[in-house]
Amino acid sequence: MQWISECDAADASLTHHALVLEANDPIELAYVEFWKRILSDGCAHGPGSGWQSLSVEICERQSEADDQGFMHAKFRDGERKPCAGVAEYFLRGDAFTCLEVAGEERLVERRRQLVFFLDQYTLLKEAAASPEVQPLLAYIGAIHPMTVEAAAGYGWFDLQIGKTTFGPLPAEDRATLESRQATPAEVLLELSGGAERMEILRELTAALVAYTPPSFDVICCGIVEGIEDGQRALFYDIQCPSLPDEGTNVVNDRVHAAATRLVRHMAPAEGTFPGMALRLEQQKDGSWRHKVTLMSKAAA
Repeated sequence: MQWISECDAADASLTHHALVLEANDPIELAYVEFWKRILSDGCAHGPGSGWQSLSVEICERQSEADDQGFMHAKFRDGERKPCAGVAEYFLRGDAFTCLEVAGEERLVERRRQLVFFLDQYTLLKEAAASPEVQPLLAYIGAIHPMTVEAAAGYGWFDLQIGKTTFGPLPAEDRATLESRQATPAEVLLELSGGAERMEILRELTAALVAYTPPSFDVICCGIVEGIEDGQRALFYDIQCPSLPDEGTNVVNDRVHAAATRLVRHMAPAEGTFPGMALRLEQQKDGSWRHKVTLMSKAAA
């Protein structure tokens, strides 16, 4: 196996790194080398490059006419955009081959492809536990907690490096593993953040309604993340558009507890919460309709 440099297609001044495998190179050792290069560079970049997470995806060879398949990794910022000016990483080899089968049903094909992805991600996780990689993971974690997300068939999931299991797969991928189509209800629940997040959001809504004056028929609550006394903290801005003089930046324990649960569910690592605006509107029947908008970035 050998590392080579590849110029970026759009920026000639940016060089990416590719580990190219020979036919007999073991993929397990290649994953160790892949981790070592990525994490070493991540430590060298430090927080100044703005990385918050690492994304990993597989572009497999599907037909005899295709080029060699590869794994692709890149550092991403708090908005999940690729970090500007930072190299990307490729692992190229015959291991990333999952050829199409003539006449195979589409659902069977998708399941076979997904199982192939998960098998490779399992080997990647196992390589992260090697004695050569562990010190680098510890070092980069001390700089900033880093989530590693992998692409499945329909979306992204947390590899949960350091744990024995993956994070939850997207709803449609879970259904694929069960050889079925996801129901519309499953997809809708996934888009809303899952059952647990919906339950937390309902509690935050109830807490805000109970906390604000009865005259607030529209409640606008902004929540951003910052640092206070050296610790992760949340800051609030609660307003009613028709009563601009009655807003507040102070919340009670119930609102704070619900907001903290929601933020930790959405962004477990410090510094990764983008900020959110929650708008609650009271309906004629007394119920409340909510709308959540994520901000472009957290407040400093």
